[in-house]
Amino acid sequence: MTKIWTAEQQADFGQQLAASRRAVLFFDYDGTLAPIVKDRNNARPYPGVREAFERLLAIKHCRTVLVSGRSVTELQPLLQSRLPFEAWGSHGGEHLRATGQFCQASIPEKAQEGLHVAAARVASLLAADAIERKPASVAAHVSAVNAELIPQFLVDIEELWEPVAEDFGLELLDFHEGVEIRVPGMNKSRAIYSVLSEEPKDAVTAYIGDDVTDEDAFRALGNMGHSILVGREKRSSEAKWLLPASADGRHIIDFIHAAASALS
Repeated sequence: MTKIWTAEQQADFGQQLAASRRAVLFFDYDGTLAPIVKDRNNARPYPGVREAFERLLAIKHCRTVLVSGRSVTELQPLLQSRLPFEAWGSHGGEHLRATGQFCQASIPEKAQEGLHVAAARVASLLAADAIERKPASVAAHVSAVNAELIPQFLVDIEELWEPVAEDFGLELLDFHEGVEIRVPGMNKSRAIYSVLSEEPKDAVTAYIGDDVTDEDAFRALGNMGHSILVGREKRSSEAKWLLPASADGRHIIDFIHAAASALS
């Protein structure tokens, strides 16, 4: 059952961080560090997030990781961090270390063909910039569609993609104002498993995210750390905690600053 992340819980988490020799903090981007906006190419972080995030990046015994559905190449231009950071993009399909080392998951030819077919199927339904091609998936964004028409657009996309998913062994996933067709197993849990396999067992760990695409990460983290859902109200989730969201992003800024202070 998801519980509210209170000031008391924040203080307890801070004590754990202060006593730790190693911390690993994962953050989703859209909806967590940045507000959800209609123009996904202009999804700037909440004012103050970059500075708070850089405080964590400067702490050597804290591994701070961005985990996003976006390609890793999109994250730095949006976040504009003055410090290098580690990022997992395309739901685990890409990994960019803070050192600059980059690797990308290998996708079977049949799956690649299926993604190509899926993108072509929705080309007449959506504008080109609403169809996002990734190494292991295609995302169809409907945020620019008239709000009254969004439910029908989502239904239409799923009807176009369901036979493609069946024929090519892919899977569909709904997300905030969109649908994604992806290679099975290519999700944010890959970041959790990979990163934590390199870290000590006693590292204090947390994953903070807002969308259904973060549920794989919450599930993978399990009892190994703090899974925190960002939102304005409770929903069914694998996360242990709900961090109540504010329109100005104060919730996540305060969370990051508190964590950085405890680790300093």
